[in-house]
Amino acid sequence: MDEKSEIDDNASLSPVDSSHDLERPISRRGFLETAAVAGVGLTTFSKPEQILRGSSSPRARHNQESTEDSTTKGENIMNDEVVKEKIRRALLSGPSSVTSEATVAEMDANGQMVVLRQGTNQWVCMPGNENIIGDVPMSLDPMGMRWYMDIRAKKPKPTNAAPGLIYMLCGATQRSYTDPFDTTSPAIPIGPHWMILWPFEAAASGLPTVMRDAGAMIMFAGTPYAHLHICGSPLDGKEYHRGDRGVWTMTYSGT
Repeated sequence: MDEKSEIDDNASLSPVDSSHDLERPISRRGFLETAAVAGVGLTTFSKPEQILRGSSSPRARHNQESTEDSTTKGENIMNDEVVKEKIRRALLSGPSSVTSEATVAEMDANGQMVVLRQGTNQWVCMPGNENIIGDVPMSLDPMGMRWYMDIRAKKPKPTNAAPGLIYMLCGATQRSYTDPFDTTSPAIPIGPHWMILWPFEAAASGLPTVMRDAGAMIMFAGTPYAHLHICGSPLDGKEYHRGDRGVWTMTYSGT
C-alpha cells in the first residue's frame, strides 16, 4: 500500500481560488480551469468503440464481424467489471455522506483525470492503485483537490486559499511523513485517516510530528505542505442522544 463527453459548465464539481467562493456552487468549467493550471486534463470514461474491418467476401466479412463483435463484447464486460470495482473501492475512501453523490475519477498515464462516474456534489473520489505506493483511495473536496494537484506537480507550496479536506479511510502507504516529495524511502503503512490541509505549525499546536497509529499529528512539519493528519474516522464513536449517560473507561500503561 480509462475517454470524452460533454461537461455541463453549470454543474458543480471542484476547486476554487478563494475562500469566499466556497459559499456558492462551483462550476465544472472552474474545475477544468484549475486542472489546467495544475497540468491535468479531464475526460469522461466511455466503452471502447467497436472496430470492424472489411473482408474479401460477404461470408468472410460476416464471420469476421461476428468474431470481432464477440471479442468486443467480452472486452466491454471486462472493462465494466473493472470500472465497477474501481468505483466500489473509491467510495470506501470517505464517509457515505460525502461519497454517495461524489464524482469518481482517476488519473491516467498521461496525467488526464478520467471520470468513471459523474456525481452531483463537489467531491471527487479516486480508487487509487494498490500496486503503486502512495496511489491510494481518497475523497477530496475542491481545496483538497487543489492541494493534491499542487503536491503532485511538486510546486514550491500549495495554492489552496482555504483549508481543504481529504479522506483516506481505506488506509494508505507513502514514502515519508517529513518530506512531501520523497520517492525512494521504504513504504510506510498508514491506517485509516483524514487530513485538514492547512499549514498547521507543530510548535504552536503542541501536536507531534511523528507518524502515529492513533490520534493526530502534523505531517510534513516545517514544510509548506504541513497539515493536520488525524488517524481513524470522524465517524468513530457513538452519537449522543438526550438522556444518554456518560461511561468513562481507563487503561493502565505498561510497566
